[in-house]
Amino acid sequence: MDIEIRHCNNIVRAHITLTADKLNIKFAPNGTGKSTLSRAISCAARDDIQGLQALMPFRLRGENPDSTGPIVIGADGIGDVMCFNEEYVSQFTFQPDELISDSFNILIRNQAHAEREREIEEMTQKIRAVFTDHTELNSLIDHLQELSNAFRSTSSGISRSSTGMRGLSGGNKIHHIPAGLENYQPYIRSERRVEWIDWQTKGLEFSPLSDGCCPFCTGDITGKEAQIRQVREEYDKSTIKNLTAIIRLVENLGNYLTESARERLLAITMLQNGPEAEHIEYLVALKRQTDTLTEKLTALRGLNVFSLQEQQNVREVLTARLIDLQFFPDLQSELMQGITDRLNAALMDLINLAGPLQGKINRHRDSMIRLIAQHKTNINNFLTYAGYKYRVDIAGEGEQRKLRLRHIDFNGYVSGGSQHLSYGERNAFAIVLFMYECLSKNPGLIILDDPISSFDKNKKFAILEMLFRRASGECLKNRTVLMLTHDVEPVIDTLKSVRRLFSNQVTASCLRLSAGVIEELPVNDGDIMTFMQICKSITASADCEEIIKLIYRHCCKVSDEAAFCLIQRPYISKTLLTRRISPKGSP
Repeated sequence: MDIEIRHCNNIVRAHITLTADKLNIKFAPNGTGKSTLSRAISCAARDDIQGLQALMPFRLRGENPDSTGPIVIGADGIGDVMCFNEEYVSQFTFQPDELISDSFNILIRNQAHAEREREIEEMTQKIRAVFTDHTELNSLIDHLQELSNAFRSTSSGISRSSTGMRGLSGGNKIHHIPAGLENYQPYIRSERRVEWIDWQTKGLEFSPLSDGCCPFCTGDITGKEAQIRQVREEYDKSTIKNLTAIIRLVENLGNYLTESARERLLAITMLQNGPEAEHIEYLVALKRQTDTLTEKLTALRGLNVFSLQEQQNVREVLTARLIDLQFFPDLQSELMQGITDRLNAALMDLINLAGPLQGKINRHRDSMIRLIAQHKTNINNFLTYAGYKYRVDIAGEGEQRKLRLRHIDFNGYVSGGSQHLSYGERNAFAIVLFMYECLSKNPGLIILDDPISSFDKNKKFAILEMLFRRASGECLKNRTVLMLTHDVEPVIDTLKSVRRLFSNQVTASCLRLSAGVIEELPVNDGDIMTFMQICKSITASADCEEIIKLIYRHCCKVSDEAAFCLIQRPYISKTLLTRRISPKGSP
């Protein structure tokens, strides 16, 4: 894959080559334009014209008669690009109750997981279709829940402090208007009665300011003041609001109740002096029916892979979800019977497939357990190998599983990772979790913009091992990865020191910037030499001065292994610049 970049920041022209399904390391000193290359390729791949224009060189932002601008050629077919850089790390948010947000989707829901979910969801689709076709079912569940909440249960029946009982306790004064207040009937029975009562009560507070004067119209209210005050004494805003809500709730339940049940409920709401013992007993019985039905309907509405994956006997669970309306005498309406018949039919179809469904669920559950154990082991091994005193756990159930952080000196979970993690620790977690996000989203190109240069040598190799040294489905191996770095150690490690560990998985090159043009020079293991090898080549040279040879002969006393460790960091740049860039014969 050949990509050409022109007129982006300090780059006049650059041509780089990417080998598909390999780690492509591009070594270059600071100031070469590595981040510019990363941004240019990312913007071009996602067709971000505005982002690309932001890379316009300053020299072209003034006079630009040829309308020259940033151009990227060859990035069209890359597809999605994910980039690890300073911006990604700065946006990396540690949550109070989990290490990162959406950790379940990043770590667990891979392509195979999603496919198994889809198969199970297809088998349960018929049941959800009943709720889709009968949209009023969702409203019914809400109304039944409202009824349950309005009449809160106690050991002796229904709590007197529940909103429903507070609304009914004083009787229905909307229907039974107290004597002397008949003139207020239009207001009391209007749809805005709660607002009117509130207005009336607040206005009355101002009557002491002027004796005998109406606070609303300033007319004479002598002889009528007692009647006005009676409104406040008889009608409480909260009570009328609760009563109105109960009446409206009975109306909403409408055709879902039997006619006799509806009449009994309406009769209770119309009582002049509030409910007696027999009325409360009926409300308790009705509440038990509606609570049980609500529980069954809610379970059916939420029937999916997560509600089933922990079940060891799916047939038994599904059978328990069947609805037999003979045990819900107040809900045996024609409408409710039709809905439950269809739900039960869909359930029976699923029960007949309980065997295959159980098999899919078992495989899905076992796969998730293995995946969780695998991710925990891999991340914790990395943390141990890199010398960090933290460990992770994946805790919770279903979609609520979260990546939690522990410290080896503390038994509980660490809350608020950003408060405790150092800069290096945050970066280490960020790059590892970036890898899992890449595995989840499967982009066409992964860019690592100077990912490990801030770490010490052991941590650098631990990160490289985590990113590229495990099975291909567990890391970035066999994916197209562009690593831009000013650190020579990844090049030496992958091509020389531990080459066998990265066999045929890495290509490397050196980027040289000259007069705005970036030249790419391939790097192979022959370009990397130990200090001992350099000394020998210089002392064997015929055109080297004797004093220089004498100095290097003295250096040969250093062991080959130790010399490589000392010289490996600066040598590759010297080798490439003298062997491949400088004119022949130059020092």
